[in-house]
Amino acid sequence: MFEKILSQFRAGGRDMLRRALQSALAGLVTYHLMSRLNSQEAFLAILSAVLIIQPSVGGTMGAAWTRLQATVTGSLISLGCVTLLPDIWGSSAALALSLLVVGGIAGLRPDWAYGAVAAVAIALAPEAEAPETAGVRALAICLGAATGVIVSLLIWPDRAESRFDGHFRNALRATATRLDDALEAATKKGREAAPPDHVSDYHKALQQAQEALGAVKLVDCADMQRRLDALRRLYNSVIILDRAAETSVAPVSENCGLKDEVSTLRRETCDMLRTLAEGKEGSAQRTRQIDEALRRLRAALAEDDPRSELHQNRTALAFGLHEVRKALAELIGLCKRQVDPAEAKRPFKVGGGA
Repeated sequence: MFEKILSQFRAGGRDMLRRALQSALAGLVTYHLMSRLNSQEAFLAILSAVLIIQPSVGGTMGAAWTRLQATVTGSLISLGCVTLLPDIWGSSAALALSLLVVGGIAGLRPDWAYGAVAAVAIALAPEAEAPETAGVRALAICLGAATGVIVSLLIWPDRAESRFDGHFRNALRATATRLDDALEAATKKGREAAPPDHVSDYHKALQQAQEALGAVKLVDCADMQRRLDALRRLYNSVIILDRAAETSVAPVSENCGLKDEVSTLRRETCDMLRTLAEGKEGSAQRTRQIDEALRRLRAALAEDDPRSELHQNRTALAFGLHEVRKALAELIGLCKRQVDPAEAKRPFKVGGGA
């Protein structure tokens, strides 16, 4: 248990420390600004500054913009309710109607739920003071949000693009591990399922990469999305290999030559993925070795009895390896464009003839 907690701290400790520092400074700066302005809305401004802090600068900017949209929406709705409802109905009716509308919007846009704060503040204020209350509290929220964004930009900033790259590389490593498991299982009788932690590592890294991509601001993220999609296709190809090994007859355990080819493919493809995870380009020599091993594998399959279960299992394995090769070629091309921006201007071609 202690080792697991320690591992989680190592993985997320940096983010935890960054968020703690940024939150403390954002709250402190906002407090002093509101004190200088002699505003009674320091509490609201500080909450706004602290609650928008996200792991990346882009995420913080996105949260600040959403907070401002929600505040304006909630304020306008509440002002409309206060203005339209008869005076004899009182604050209770204005409050109920405001929250009814804001709550309904939050059901469609959960990130706008913060608009209820502004709606409640205005609904409970005297009608004559409602516009002034709306303006003052909106200003406090804007000031807090702006402070949070500035602090995230200046104090230990972490760009969403950098976070995406880190999580993407983790997903690549997890894919390499899963591929290694699948090809090892193909050479054994009575194979075991892939270890759950190997599967969860990939899905966790992929989810974090997608979240980081969603937080990217002011940058064209089309290439990053393409890399993520290519990685998904590669992983799905690995699952084909995993399913091909889930048979009563291991596809390659009875054929030493075939086993050698699968071992070569296992070594070269996994090393290629780990090389990409280090931010390096895959070597052309390694790609040629993968293609040659695939050709020898297909040649060996031609000698099997096409009606046998063993041949069917080997054919499924070969198909999965071919799909891995295609997805890997696409991923190599996209990663090369990332390393060398000049490559982005050239048409991408899947080579190798696999």
